[in-house]
Amino acid sequence: MLKVGRILATLLISGLLATDVVFGDTVKPANVILFIGDGMDEHQITMARNYLLGPEEGLLAMEQLPVRSSARVQTLLENRPDRFTFIADSANSASTLATGQLTSAGRIATSAGTDFDQPTILQAARESGFLTGLVTTASLTDATPAAFVAHTAHRNCQGPEDMNRAISYAPPSQQCAIDSKQQSGPGSIAEQLIDARVDVLLGGGKKYFAQKNHVGVQLLDQARSQGYQLIDHIGQGEASDQPRLLGLFSPGHLPVEWIGSGNLRAEAVELASGKPVFAAPFDCRKNPRHNGTPTLAKMTQKALARLSRNPSRGFFLMVEGASIDKQAHRRNPCGQIGELSALDSAVAVGREFAKQHPGTLIIVTADHGQAGQILPLPDNYRALTESLKSPQYPPGYYAVLKTRHGELMAVGYASNAPPHGGWEQHTGVDVPMFLEGIDGREVPASMSQRDIFRLMRAHLQLP
Repeated sequence: MLKVGRILATLLISGLLATDVVFGDTVKPANVILFIGDGMDEHQITMARNYLLGPEEGLLAMEQLPVRSSARVQTLLENRPDRFTFIADSANSASTLATGQLTSAGRIATSAGTDFDQPTILQAARESGFLTGLVTTASLTDATPAAFVAHTAHRNCQGPEDMNRAISYAPPSQQCAIDSKQQSGPGSIAEQLIDARVDVLLGGGKKYFAQKNHVGVQLLDQARSQGYQLIDHIGQGEASDQPRLLGLFSPGHLPVEWIGSGNLRAEAVELASGKPVFAAPFDCRKNPRHNGTPTLAKMTQKALARLSRNPSRGFFLMVEGASIDKQAHRRNPCGQIGELSALDSAVAVGREFAKQHPGTLIIVTADHGQAGQILPLPDNYRALTESLKSPQYPPGYYAVLKTRHGELMAVGYASNAPPHGGWEQHTGVDVPMFLEGIDGREVPASMSQRDIFRLMRAHLQLP
């Protein structure tokens, strides 16, 4: 096993850097696979495990990784970068995982208030000769994948057409025009993804790459000129001699894998004659809109095959299950569970790869917490209503799911009020962390997201 503490000490004492790890008499390239479940806190993991496996059937694939820790999520204020706030968004938290530095909500690998670029681990890995990849169920220009490559004042700067649009809720220091190429900036996130020459890019967001840059060239043509083979089906690209791969499988975010039967989701509890009326339980079904869309596991498999074609070079790969978060915002428990299951299947693919490739560090974590928690069933609230002679019911949105094993599980959302609350909000909570390919004695029980960056950097022995 690769010991982070020993590597850090070696780097500090000798200043020596390498991209290989010695296992006995064999030299193997070091690899990092970072899995990020967007909004995947312990509530969401427990919800998925209960639905998928039942209370006694075992653990998810990610929970079977041998090393466990938790990570603190930290966010700075934009107008007071010396002060903290306790709710993160995907932009600032993914930026911390990518750069090892803190920033404010909405920023993509740039410093709070001052807008200085923060170098990322993917960029450092590429400069040191590693191959690199990003895989996501969101648009590739979305906050989490963007944070590993791009540097923008705001996550909304996704395509060239966004660069001169005002963001009404963002301060002047976070407007996209700051980063436009007309202002000698690095350009939109889509442009920066292409310019960074990431070896594998797989996800959604084709509508952003179909836009034209400031000199009138479509970004898809720009990508081709920089050595990318463009694919829109997961089976393409095997025979190509192009050095890089860009897979765009949806105009925006990829369709989710599951929906509620009848497309049901959580609802606000109504009162009738002074008593709460709860909606009927429902189960989860495959989403017909996902037909033909590659699963996260298939995309991960393709990325790993591509990145391991050269046995002498290691790689850095980030894989994001993005819509755990997006479905929590929409109070859609089946969407959440299905997307967490999809990420777990991708983790299983990563573990199988690691068995065959010593020197691979797997990290599974989240960027921030989300709404959605397991609550008492309706019978509990009804009994309390009778006992207390006043209506007892959850204050937000509420759903009862029929799990695969026949039990009922109630899920509640209460971070924005019905009926006017547009969508649920993130929550401030530590996030889980599961690891494989490292000595557990080198991993503290509690870490910060900056420590995760340092751990990955040490494993790859980056300068």
